[in-house]
Amino acid sequence: MPLIEDDDSPTLDTGRLTFRERLRTGRAVPIVSNRAIYDRLLGGYEPFLASYARYVKYPLPLGQPDSLVTVVKYHKHRPREKPLTDQALKFDYLNHVKNHLYRLAKADGVDQDTLDGAEAEMDRVSVSEFAHRLSYPRFTGQDDPLLLLANRPFKTILTTSPFTFIEDALRRAGKAWRTEVCRWTKGLKDTIPTAIDDHYQPNDGEPLVYHLLGLDRYVDSLVLTEDDYLDYLGNLCEGQGDQSKDYVPALVRRAFSDDLLVLGFSLDSWAFRVLYAGLIKRSGKAEDRGVCTIQLPDSPDERSFLEDYMAREAKFQVFWGSLTEYAQTELRGA
Repeated sequence: MPLIEDDDSPTLDTGRLTFRERLRTGRAVPIVSNRAIYDRLLGGYEPFLASYARYVKYPLPLGQPDSLVTVVKYHKHRPREKPLTDQALKFDYLNHVKNHLYRLAKADGVDQDTLDGAEAEMDRVSVSEFAHRLSYPRFTGQDDPLLLLANRPFKTILTTSPFTFIEDALRRAGKAWRTEVCRWTKGLKDTIPTAIDDHYQPNDGEPLVYHLLGLDRYVDSLVLTEDDYLDYLGNLCEGQGDQSKDYVPALVRRAFSDDLLVLGFSLDSWAFRVLYAGLIKRSGKAEDRGVCTIQLPDSPDERSFLEDYMAREAKFQVFWGSLTEYAQTELRGA
């Protein structure tokens, strides 16, 4: 809260802190979408989606695909000699992201020695590590939206991105962190070590970055196909309330009961729907969940409908704009 002079009235008439005041004190949990990461650090979500659609030979008569899940579904089920396994599909997707990064770096004027060095290691490193070889991510000074997030005293940051660019922002902010991934199947629980021990509590100096839909270094952890999303939702709901069976750690479950800052989601995306149905709605918090940023075409009727829906059903305030716009207008002054 701001300083109050002796002759000012200190009365808190609202009965609780404003959302901006809660942001200032770290009493909120950001959830950063994969789309926002693409838009800010990977040349844009729409250009990537168009590139991936061309790569899988998505048929022009079907029109422009509206989501990554749509393109993945076509890629998996289109006729071929041998069916494409889920693991092969995910490897192929991550390999395309690396190729996208390589072309982006080349267009940005990265020198040939750096390009050659990255290419030589392409098959041995994750997407995030490959990005580092090409000097990505590139932040745009202290007003960069991810740096603004990293410099706020958030204890937990959730993301649906499988890339570790939020961790890179925390490094730039001089913080330590722990990276954890949702191990949403029994196989993942048995094979991926956890970064959360009995003594750890997320804090400003050592926040938790929790990757809700997989982490690029563990290919099988990616939630990519329609079947993945349905299985993910079922598993999350089935184990809730029993830590011996729950696929989500208790401290992450508790984070969904805090004020949420939901950044860069489309309301009709699989990611938002699964996140809302499986974690947000089941958190037990029924009122004033926080703020959700939404990017939409400039349609007053659509805005009015969705704003009403978000207020009545989801209990979110709506900010119409991108992650960058929200960070510049709200986080910078928080």
